[in-house]
Amino acid sequence: MVILGINETHCATAAVLRDGKIVGCTSEERFTRVKNDAGYPRRAVDALLASLGLSPRDIDLVALAGTRMVAKEWLDRVLQDEDYSREYYGVRLPSAQRALEKRFRKLGAKFGLMDASRGKFGMTQTERLALVTEHLGISTEKIACLDHHTCHAAAAYFGSPYRGAPALVMTNDNSGDGLCATVSTAQGQRLTRHEATSSAPGSLGAFYSFVTLYLGMKFGEHEYKVMGLAPYASEPGRRRAYQILKELFDLHEGTPCRFEWKRRGERYQLLLRACLGLRFDWVAAGAQELLEEILVRWVSIARSRRGGSRLALGGGVFMNVKANMLIAQEEGIEDLFVFPSCGDESNAIGAAYLAYLEECARRGMPGTPEPLGPAYLGPEATDEEIEALIRERNLDARYKVGVHDRMEEKIADLLVSDGVVAHCSGRMEFGARALGNRSILANPSDQRVVPLINRMIKNRDFWMPFAPTILKEREGDYLVNPKGLPSPYMMLAFPTHGKRQEELIAAIHPQDATARPQILEESWNPEYYRIIREFERRTGIGAVLNTSFNLHGEPIVYSPADAVDTFERSGLPHLALGRFLISKR
Repeated sequence: MVILGINETHCATAAVLRDGKIVGCTSEERFTRVKNDAGYPRRAVDALLASLGLSPRDIDLVALAGTRMVAKEWLDRVLQDEDYSREYYGVRLPSAQRALEKRFRKLGAKFGLMDASRGKFGMTQTERLALVTEHLGISTEKIACLDHHTCHAAAAYFGSPYRGAPALVMTNDNSGDGLCATVSTAQGQRLTRHEATSSAPGSLGAFYSFVTLYLGMKFGEHEYKVMGLAPYASEPGRRRAYQILKELFDLHEGTPCRFEWKRRGERYQLLLRACLGLRFDWVAAGAQELLEEILVRWVSIARSRRGGSRLALGGGVFMNVKANMLIAQEEGIEDLFVFPSCGDESNAIGAAYLAYLEECARRGMPGTPEPLGPAYLGPEATDEEIEALIRERNLDARYKVGVHDRMEEKIADLLVSDGVVAHCSGRMEFGARALGNRSILANPSDQRVVPLINRMIKNRDFWMPFAPTILKEREGDYLVNPKGLPSPYMMLAFPTHGKRQEELIAAIHPQDATARPQILEESWNPEYYRIIREFERRTGIGAVLNTSFNLHGEPIVYSPADAVDTFERSGLPHLALGRFLISKR
């Protein structure tokens, strides 16, 4: 049985499930080269089907995440048009006329007379399904539309390594199908929702995104920058900002719990009034502390009501690895799984799991959903494609190009001497985290690589930390992880051991010495594992600095052509492209 799962919101994504196992997943942005590209992911679908040797005729069911679809034209405006997004989010001085207009529009939307945001729901369900039927040539009877947060929960639980064991499943995001959070229990193939929180009074994700916007960054994209900035604030400044923000936003401990703004008014303007005069790093730190405190308290309440020492978490708020670290440290939690890249892109996978189980039940056959496993689920960079690219662009006339059968040894040598190598090989990773196959690698013990990567390659904010990939056998040397929690997807942060911090100094947060590691088992990526092992043989360090292979504001590279384009537009000295090493002269 073949199920095609699709997410059409920001970071539109397609996933293929075959006989219970996710065998492919990739996002539209990798092909259009537009960050967080939205809408029906036509190119991602085509690429996945081609790479897996499938045709539309092989698809048994298409599963769309979300019961209702926002118009792509509106999504493109709010995601890509800075002037429109500033207007939509109210980035302006207070205005009584605007406040009245907004209240009038909300009232009209309540009675079904108009959209709360002009053009937001400009796509009918018929038009939505037509995009699928016209592209794939299948009937609407083979298309299912599934609840947004149920898709998040399904990805978190069925994608976890729990294999049917009882678990508490929690989802939390900005908003989806009118909700921002759910609490469910799961066992076997059954998900049972107990609580669902409306996003109307507010959501934790939207609160943090408005803080991101207030700090001059991009709503829905740069929240990770706020998390990275937070540890730099002074203790008195952090406490002051936290207390001010807590007067604006908090958790209401009802059933269900609610995340709500405590004052009426446009949310950006509430922040503007409250935080005027506070330092930017204080605001970041106060917002991070409030998010952590609310999220940990919400999880604790859910556990007290439903039990559960085993947690599965999904939804974009759980991209906050510092909050995940604190949840993991809570007494009584024995196991924790956070779905990789758990924003809306993960709903393509959740929808595929749900549709598969529903179709199995309809056919009267047992379903066997398999855990996600390694996230290398995109199309592959082949040696044939790379060779053709080198010839077509005449790269060996402009660069030093060599072929290496033991590329891992060559990369290790370069990491020791030159410090930075881009790596594009094998199947592309799914999601926001580069996990070795579309990565920029560096010596984690050499602090000089931090400004080098930031200035010449990534062109990103100076305060942002890098992350390490650590060999599974060496995690105890570097990480404080008393519960032995797995971290194969860079979704958890950990404190680091003071004795070995110098070995990872360039790949940990410089202010609080935490790390967001990929803990790598050899069987998950043998080629990447060999690179780190060879580096370890030369240096004694069982880790490398690993950051995504892209320029700031661009998607991670997909193809060898993307890799070469990024190499040429940056200060990267070396590109390991399959068996080929391309170096600037």
